[in-house]
Order: sequence, then C-alpha cells, then structure tokens
Amino acid sequence: MSVRQPAYARAVRRVLFWLAVIVVLVFFLFPPVWLLLTSLKNYKDAFAMPPVLIFKPILDNYVQVLGNADFLGYAWHSVVVAIVSSGLSLLIGAPAAYALAKMRFKGRDDLALFVLGSRIAPPLMLLFPLYLIFFHIHVLNSLPALIVTYITMELPFTVWILSTFFEDVPDEIREAALVDGEGEFGAFLHVMLPLIRSGLAATAILCIIQSWNEFLFALILSGNHSSTLPVGITSFMTFQGTQWGPLTAAGTLVMIPILIFCLLVQKPLVRGMTLGAVK
Repeated sequence: MSVRQPAYARAVRRVLFWLAVIVVLVFFLFPPVWLLLTSLKNYKDAFAMPPVLIFKPILDNYVQVLGNADFLGYAWHSVVVAIVSSGLSLLIGAPAAYALAKMRFKGRDDLALFVLGSRIAPPLMLLFPLYLIFFHIHVLNSLPALIVTYITMELPFTVWILSTFFEDVPDEIREAALVDGEGEFGAFLHVMLPLIRSGLAATAILCIIQSWNEFLFALILSGNHSSTLPVGITSFMTFQGTQWGPLTAAGTLVMIPILIFCLLVQKPLVRGMTLGAVK
C-alpha cells in the first residue's frame, strides 16, 4: 500500500497538471482562433446561432482589407514606429543602464529610484502633458510624436532591464578593460555590450511588441496620416454599423506578424530573460 500510494499521487498530479495546461491554452487560444474563424466566414455564418463550426472558408474579407490603401499605410506606420522607437530606446537606454549598474557618482541611487518610479507610474500620466507639448510645437498627429511617446514609455523599462544584465557582468571584466587602455566608453562599447547581447535582444523584442500593440496613445496622438494598425482597425466601425468580416480579417492580419516574430525570436528572448534572472 505504501508503494502504490506515491504512484497514485503522482498520477493524480500529472492529470491535474495537464488539465490545468488545457484550461490555460483554451483560455488564451480561444479568442484568436475565434477571430480567425470569423474572418473566414460570410456574414450569415458569422452570426449564426448556434455557431457554425463547419463552413466553406472565404477570403473576401481579406481581399477587402488588403485592397484598402489606408490599411497598408497603417501597416507601414506601425513598422516604422516600432523599429525606430525601440532602436532609439536601446541607443539611449543602454549607456544609461551601464552608468547606473557600473559607475559610482553622486545621486546615482536617486536616479535609479526615479527610473523605477517612471516605470511604475501609470502611462496615462504622460498623455495629457505630451498632448499639450505636441500641440504647441505643431507635431501632433505625426509619426515623430508617436515615436517620442513610445520612447518615453519604453525608456524606463529599457534602463531598468538592461541595468540588471550589466550588474550580472563581473566588475573585474570592466576593470581589466580599463587597465588595458580602454576608456569608459570603449569598455562599454567593446567589452560590456557584446557580453549582454542576449539581454539587448530580449529588451528590443519586448519594446517592439509593446509599440506594435499600443492603442490608446496612438488613438489620441495620431491622425489620418500617422495612424498605426491597432487604430486603423477601428476604421471598420462606422456610423452605418460594424463591418465584422473586414474587422476580424484586419485583426487577424495585425496579429499574424507579431506571432511570427515571437516564434522566430523566442530562443533569444528566453535566453536573454533567463540570463537576466541569474545572479
């Protein structure tokens, strides 16, 4: 009996584990799967009750969305904003993170606390001040306004995450570089940055995902000529009614690039985040 009980307990735990996995997968996969299925249905099948699970797929909704020149423009805006804002966040944040992690100067702890506070503060606190600033300097409803906004949102995150990666690098490596004739900037650029490249990749990936998916700031600060994809989807919601077919097709098209991107970069993302977790 004493031998069978642990085996029974292990079997129960295994069953409960896989049940939990199934529940979590259903919870997270049901919305995108339903979105995809709806985008492939005609209007009648999309709103049939009970739901139609076996149907003839159509691509009319995708043809309508991809034939919309405005939607392709929104896609270009999203790509530009995501890449530029993430790149500039890394360009500015990496030296700042290095300074906070490895250099000793007056006010260092206060600056680190300010960066942490900026990260914790609700992003909505930035919305009204940024709107007024952009309005008075006449850059409202433009891509530069969105890029600056996303840099403001991503920079505290970038500094805080990268500082943990720099802290994981032994001080002896930096000191050896300084002894060998490298200046502080040379030690940062030629020695320290290559050692945390996995962390740089992970941080860049997270910044790109955040910029790609952000909706509220893009909705308020962008205009017809600078809207991104999350905002562009709302163009299928009109006073005449919601075009559910094109709306779900557009949502699927917005989701697919970031899913493919995450699948391609999952290894450096996991490796980078794991490296930052080891002390």
